[in-house]
Amino acid sequence: MLEWHERIEAERQQPGARVFVSDYNGGHPFVEEYLGELADTAPHRLADVTRYSGLDEDTTLRSKIAAMHERYDGVPYTLWNVVPGGGSSSLLGTFTTWLALTGRRRVHYVPPVYYKLAYLFQRMGIEPVPIAHRHAFEPDFDLRLPDERTVLVLTDPVWYAGRRVPREVWQTIGAWQRATGSLVFVDGTFQYMPWDGEPAEASARLPVEQTLRMICPTKYLSIHGYRCAHLLAPQHLREELAELHVNLHGDVAVSDRLFAHRAADLMLGKGNGALLQHIRANHTALSASGALTAQLPIEAGFFLFARTRVPHQRFLALDAKFFELDGYRGYIRINLLNTPGVEALMATATPPTERSDGISG
Repeated sequence: MLEWHERIEAERQQPGARVFVSDYNGGHPFVEEYLGELADTAPHRLADVTRYSGLDEDTTLRSKIAAMHERYDGVPYTLWNVVPGGGSSSLLGTFTTWLALTGRRRVHYVPPVYYKLAYLFQRMGIEPVPIAHRHAFEPDFDLRLPDERTVLVLTDPVWYAGRRVPREVWQTIGAWQRATGSLVFVDGTFQYMPWDGEPAEASARLPVEQTLRMICPTKYLSIHGYRCAHLLAPQHLREELAELHVNLHGDVAVSDRLFAHRAADLMLGKGNGALLQHIRANHTALSASGALTAQLPIEAGFFLFARTRVPHQRFLALDAKFFELDGYRGYIRINLLNTPGVEALMATATPPTERSDGISG
């Protein structure tokens, strides 16, 4: 998987590369609205830029984040459960470093894991052991939880397909956690982007003192130029993880701290409903265009997994092998917020124009 990602990244950076329909970025009309005063006011007019901008010592931010999760999930998180950071990647680095420092050389996981986590496991000598052949949303999902105390890693939603991990899977994992004392790490980068309007996340029902959940407000708002994310951690691990994180990565830019507050305020207030409606409208237009011959039902986020009418090799795209996935021949990940990619796909369904001489062209 890592080798395939390295190959596509190398081609993506070449001039004149094929249109990348599986792109990581994507624009939308709500950026200025979501940014508020950050859209047109320099950060130095909003905060003291002569000082380090410490996220973890910002107890107001941590309290906002805890309140937001209590509101969405009905779980009484406090600021002593929150480890804020400058983006998901830095928190993944902290988590894998913590695993290595605490002597863990083997973890279990439900496929797929994000390629960056796979990279960190490889570099730090941590063996990831799959406990299923299929993915959690597939009807023949074959979960085989180990009869031992361990660390289990899984992603929810399964981002490339926009599919949530089913509630019954969470119930099974929660019962197993209580029986074995195992720790579960949930990569919830695309959580709180549900298409059905139900924002509560089922992973919040796992035992709080045995669960780490990673949340990413930059994905929630699809504004990736600012960096913020946070861990919801057991209270007994919070200080250890927060200390490790700040020593690995340092403090964030003041602009990122201001954005973290803005994102928390939005999550506590109006939310991202307009963005989700925009994503759904793009999905409707693409589906109606005839550019796709099949697709998986989508429940969350802005990625669709679908089969294109034309050979997908015409585009730069991530197919099943990028996600530890068997089958689904011809399916690729499509970023519904990537306007050039969506338009390129829709163009493949446009009938040829009739030239004046009667020859199609």
